[in-house]
Amino acid sequence: MNLSIAEIAKAVKGEVINNKEAIIKNMAIDSRKILPDSLFFALKGENADGHNFVMQALESGALGAVVRKDSVKQFDLQNKNAAIITVKDTLSALLDTAKYYKSLFKNLDKTVAVTGSVGKTTAKEFICSVLSERFKTQKSLENYNTDTGMSFTLFALEEATEAIVLEMGMNHFGEIKRLSETANPDTAVINNIGTSHIEYLGSREGIKKAKFEILDGMSESADIILNADDPFLYSEKGKTGRREHFFGLENKDAGYIAENVSFDYENNESCFEISGFKFKIPAVGVHNISNAMPAYIAGKLCGLSDEMIQAGFNNFKNAKMRQNIYEHNGITIIDDCYNSSLESVLAAFDVLDGIAAKTGGYKVAVLADILESGDFSEEIHTKIGEAIVKKNIGAYLYGEKSKATYDAIVKASGGYWDCCHSVEKSETIALQLCSEVNKGDVILFKASRGMAMETVLEDFKKLF
Repeated sequence: MNLSIAEIAKAVKGEVINNKEAIIKNMAIDSRKILPDSLFFALKGENADGHNFVMQALESGALGAVVRKDSVKQFDLQNKNAAIITVKDTLSALLDTAKYYKSLFKNLDKTVAVTGSVGKTTAKEFICSVLSERFKTQKSLENYNTDTGMSFTLFALEEATEAIVLEMGMNHFGEIKRLSETANPDTAVINNIGTSHIEYLGSREGIKKAKFEILDGMSESADIILNADDPFLYSEKGKTGRREHFFGLENKDAGYIAENVSFDYENNESCFEISGFKFKIPAVGVHNISNAMPAYIAGKLCGLSDEMIQAGFNNFKNAKMRQNIYEHNGITIIDDCYNSSLESVLAAFDVLDGIAAKTGGYKVAVLADILESGDFSEEIHTKIGEAIVKKNIGAYLYGEKSKATYDAIVKASGGYWDCCHSVEKSETIALQLCSEVNKGDVILFKASRGMAMETVLEDFKKLF
């Protein structure tokens, strides 16, 4: 990165105080992580205001800072050559800088944006794996799907990059709009409309409205890839004003249909056919085929052959803590700790079922609260409890909201379910598990990010 302060100020419509000629090579939003030749953006968060750390950033070596116009008087800039850009809103300035920086990459010809209630990180990984067969491709760093995260993904662009795959997340209206208007994708994917973040969006219709904000940064000639098996998405057919590409397994009116589906739980593989070509992906479950199909369509839109797409699938590796399946001392672990929703839990139960049918072992689900479920919390957790009884799964539950799951299990089982444990402290689960499971059993670990389920998993592996 080599951007002058004057150049950045023009991009963000800001005014410069001091040192217009300074050359910026790094961006920062954390005053504790200042790299050489950095520009510090003073963002206001829920717990801290970056304006309180501007002087610390400058003393740590930042060349300058982007601040609100009304905050300049609080800084002691005497005897400092710091470059200060004043703006109305520092978050908007960060996004405008990222948008401008992206525009400088002339080799970058393909921008794919991915959103959806569940599976968007997995879909992103599939798309990146496929496009990498033909193009120098970058992707969202880790799960950087917020306004700050996506900005730093764009700041990490390399000169030779030809395609980039960006994950876009949200939990409030307007967030995906900002992301899309920053990235200007020429292809977008909406995988599904579930119940994630329903607390803030009110209903699945509200979630759909928020997801379709992805159109706001796209031209009319752009492509949008949608799941025809999701009625909330299929109801928008012909209404997006973009070139639509629908995929599905069940909806036979979709333009791209996965057929002859089969699962190899022993080798963690799913097989399916599209237009007679047999594909194989290194992940099991109907939901993972739905996550892979947008990559197939994106590949076709870019001129890749079926063989090249399959080669991309072969190189797919799921992100950390997202349905990673492995054996630990004779126990099959399904590490799905990263996040949770009603839809993803039910999909994980299907995978748990399939693996246990092969191993002949006992099925166990270690679950905790699904957060941001608002007024729908009891309904969501109740449905999970009913599914546990229906599928004959042993359960360990913790968290205040998960008490509704336990109550549903008791009710659905007629008052007694001896393989269900509701615990007050997650620290006790690992020890209980060790005393009850045996080699050949299959254990699913899954919860919302805020419940830190990975700590329970790590405790279990240390003890068993």
